[in-house]
Amino acid sequence: MWFPKVRIKLTMSKDTLLSFSGHEGLLEDVHGTNGTEIVRMPAERSAKEKTRFSTCEFVDIHCHILPKLDEGPQTVEESLRMIQLARNDGISGIVATPHIIGGVYNNTKEIIGRAISELKGLANQVEIYMGAEIRIDRGLEERVDSNEIPLINNKKFILLELPAYVIPPLNELEIIIKGLRNRQIRPIFAHPERNVPIMKDFSIMERLIRCGALFQMTAMSVTDRAMHRSALKMVKKGYIHVVASDAHDARKRPPILSNAYEMISKKVSSEVAERLFMCNPLRIIQGKDII
Repeated sequence: MWFPKVRIKLTMSKDTLLSFSGHEGLLEDVHGTNGTEIVRMPAERSAKEKTRFSTCEFVDIHCHILPKLDEGPQTVEESLRMIQLARNDGISGIVATPHIIGGVYNNTKEIIGRAISELKGLANQVEIYMGAEIRIDRGLEERVDSNEIPLINNKKFILLELPAYVIPPLNELEIIIKGLRNRQIRPIFAHPERNVPIMKDFSIMERLIRCGALFQMTAMSVTDRAMHRSALKMVKKGYIHVVASDAHDARKRPPILSNAYEMISKKVSSEVAERLFMCNPLRIIQGKDII
């Protein structure tokens, strides 16, 4: 598929301008808070191309791309296949997020950094950033203070995972969130649509958002027949702040975002889709407040 080139400029402040080139159709301007202005300059397209889906450069903030660190790819070759799939889908940046679960996957910032460096030496199709998917526990703040576990791109966001079938007491979660916020760190909870208590009671998300948490949805949940209604409901309520692939391999759980992007564009709005797949992921790796 051919994609027209555009240039996207993000005015982060009076003195800072970040710009990058991507692939995108004709889109409206989006204005955010804190002086953020996203200006999309349209490119000429044929009548045929105007009817086809096109995508900007995505950033995937949750992807198990590193080989042999968890249940993701077990060979370098599989990691490279995933990178090629991501690049073909319009993804220009990937946050490597291997699991950190005490006693199961004992990955550290040092181990992850070394694996990223090795993979970068073999593939330059996409940028690979530091990260991890960390199972939340009571010792989280101390491990952050000791620099043992990574923040996303070493900035100010951390990706956390809740257990699938239970949720810790909300007052304890609020204490952890506030402790991270006091350290100028913003927690992002991965795939809330896979947590049974949350699926039964969306007010849990609302309470944690008020405390300062963010939520990341998995792209395949948006298009999955069994889950897409609940997933879209979360999006429409404003409880989702970013969508990522949570990819683990090149076949069953691949790094594909475009299908979910198209679904949210049609079922919700193109503005919301751009924010969840493009604007906020970019701002997260930049360490900027989301919009």
